[in-house]
Amino acid sequence: MGTRKKNIGAAILLVVLPMVLKAQSELPLHQERLGERVLAAWTGDAMQTIVTVALATNKGIVVIETSLIRSNDARIRQAIEKEFGRRDFKYLINSHCHHDHTAGNQVYTDAAIIGHKNVPAGMRAELTGEGLAKLIEKFKAMSKSWQEGLQHAEPGSREHLRGREGLVLFPKAITELQAGFTPTYPSILFEKSLFLGMGDVTLELYSFAGIHTDSDIVIFIPEEGLVYVGDMWPDGMLPCLRKEKDWDLGEILEHWGRIVDSGREVRHVLMAHSDMALNAETFKQQYRYFKTLGDGLREMHRRGLTIADAKKAYTIERDFPYFKDKRLEVRGTNIHEYNIEAIWDRIARQ
Repeated sequence: MGTRKKNIGAAILLVVLPMVLKAQSELPLHQERLGERVLAAWTGDAMQTIVTVALATNKGIVVIETSLIRSNDARIRQAIEKEFGRRDFKYLINSHCHHDHTAGNQVYTDAAIIGHKNVPAGMRAELTGEGLAKLIEKFKAMSKSWQEGLQHAEPGSREHLRGREGLVLFPKAITELQAGFTPTYPSILFEKSLFLGMGDVTLELYSFAGIHTDSDIVIFIPEEGLVYVGDMWPDGMLPCLRKEKDWDLGEILEHWGRIVDSGREVRHVLMAHSDMALNAETFKQQYRYFKTLGDGLREMHRRGLTIADAKKAYTIERDFPYFKDKRLEVRGTNIHEYNIEAIWDRIARQ
């Protein structure tokens, strides 16, 4: 009897689900005011969608980040216009090159688009030619996987909610990418830092290249105490410098220090994805963690000590107790020891 009920339930789901998804052609739009001049907006409740930030300044509206789904970005743009009662978009800023952060740039062609100098090459690799074809095939496979998974998910569970939203998002992404899609690239590029004076506020853009991609930036708005970090490390784990990435820790720490050591207040730190969070204090402690390791390991290497000595010299419990309750291991790898190895190897090669 139990098996029969499951089979009947699955059959009903296969019939009802397409009707439900057709009715749910748009995910809910969420908005949060972070200040008189600042609006954060995103779509969906369970999927990992992009958080767009809009800043209403004396010299125009500045938007940080778009997403994969242009129609979602169009809805967010309309919400920004309605919230601020204006539509004078001055700049759009991309935090890095990935498709899920840049495909919606077309919605803001009336604004100057800003990004790291490596953003255009990264966009071309993913959003044109073979890269775009592979992306569409990937989304087709993901749509099929979500549909199959949804049939077995417990109604009301997070997996069920994510599945329903996924079956709205991925088909829409496929349609939009197939319908004569052409990437809209940044027209203003920078390598290390860029400052935008907007009359009543200033935006400070800093390269953090190599953290996630070779085009990562962090945006700081001191008048609002707001930092936008793109796809950096979330609050729940010890941050990790991946060995295969081409990062310059000295440059990253110099830029990070201009935010953390400036004496200016940091009240909000926003990650690009709606299901991830980074606490302002964690953001500061991440800087102190890498600053301590970077300075200390460089001095130990200068003195002729070994990497074994380095691993003994720094422990989470004694030197970085803030992180002792965070996730310290990924797939059997000790993140702290991995970071020491990555930094030590970079110092040795310089």
